[in-house]
Amino acid sequence: MVSQLLWLLALSLLLANLMAIVGIQYAGSLVHPMSRSLALERLAIAFQATQHLQPPDAAPLLASMRDGGARFWVDSQPEVPRFPMRREERRLAAELAERLGLPTVSGVTMQLERADGGRARGVLFSPARWQPLRLRTSLLLADGRSLNGVQPMIQAYEWWRLLSYSLPVASVPLLLISLFFLLRVVRPVRTLARATDQISRGEWMAPLPLAGPQEARELTQAFNLMQERLARHIEGRTQMLAAMSHDLNTPLTGLRLQLELLEPGPERDDMLESLNDLRLMVSETLNFIRGEASQEQSQRCDIGALLGDLARRYQLQGKAVAWPGGEGVAIACRPVALRRALGNLIDNALAYGGDATLSLRRVTEGVCIEILDHGPGIAPENLTRVLEPFVRLHDAPPPTQPEAGGGLGLGLAIARACIHAHGGELTLQNRPSAGLCAVILLPRGIRS
Repeated sequence: MVSQLLWLLALSLLLANLMAIVGIQYAGSLVHPMSRSLALERLAIAFQATQHLQPPDAAPLLASMRDGGARFWVDSQPEVPRFPMRREERRLAAELAERLGLPTVSGVTMQLERADGGRARGVLFSPARWQPLRLRTSLLLADGRSLNGVQPMIQAYEWWRLLSYSLPVASVPLLLISLFFLLRVVRPVRTLARATDQISRGEWMAPLPLAGPQEARELTQAFNLMQERLARHIEGRTQMLAAMSHDLNTPLTGLRLQLELLEPGPERDDMLESLNDLRLMVSETLNFIRGEASQEQSQRCDIGALLGDLARRYQLQGKAVAWPGGEGVAIACRPVALRRALGNLIDNALAYGGDATLSLRRVTEGVCIEILDHGPGIAPENLTRVLEPFVRLHDAPPPTQPEAGGGLGLGLAIARACIHAHGGELTLQNRPSAGLCAVILLPRGIRS
């Protein structure tokens, strides 16, 4: 944003300078003041010499005035025939007539042109404008002859010189001041954007300092208040569910004691099993909510080492978990939460596929982790629905091993919530040559 605004400001300054140069070139003085004064002084000297000296004496003087391309001579024919002079030429003729004390400018004819004979005020950026200026003059003398002169002139304001001076002088201070104020405005917004990103990933932080202009301070204050209210809401919900769990466990324990006193039989065993399922559901639901509300600090973690450690732990338990190894990929993450999510996905693969093969590779967006099993897979229409909490597929085969989430349909939901908190994505895919593949895409790091 800052770079775009600075580029826009620089372009505006360039256009403003170009417009000013165009105005000066077409409306301003065409001849430099010093060159103008020197040319008029030479013409005045030459005119006085021809008026007060005899021709044999005036000729050497005129010849001695040849300097820097200037030349003066007396001829019966004027060098510049009479023509409608332009504004700059009329001004020069009037100044010369005033210096010479002439009553009118009728005997003075001046023409400003380029060295190649082109117009003095041509197209601004055309090559002709690079040609030097010259002034051709014809003064009518008392004896009817003409004093002619051709003098090179210095242009008042060449556009390239004007631009080389005016653009840095006008732009640098303005750009520096603009950069200061832009940073003062943008810095709090950037800080707020990073903080919002952290909040969206489930990371809490200390209240942001109030800085910048009034609007930025008000926005930051509103963000701090929002974060405080969100934290209070989540904490209140967790406490409420914990209280509900405690309150539910009391009658459940009483019911279990009463059932234990009944005579053994199928009815008693069925009721005890239902009671255990209810108690497990309450416990797992509370664990799911607590996992969402938990606060773990992000840190750099080697994902390859984490996967290797998980595979080794399962292998020590005799589970069919394969990890062929891979390059070390370090990203910013919450290791405990990520380990739990990966563990849930591995447990699900072992429960329904009997085995799990882990793989890791770099992708453009970050890193990709795949957990592949050799089970029957899932119907395509259920690949997304099975990730929702408490969703269990009735047509799924019975698990061969205990699944994550206590068999309540929370294992995949917990894994997806954790991966979403990392700014990643979890998808399930059927692999025809194998079974179900859980694909986890994680960014390179959690922005902070």
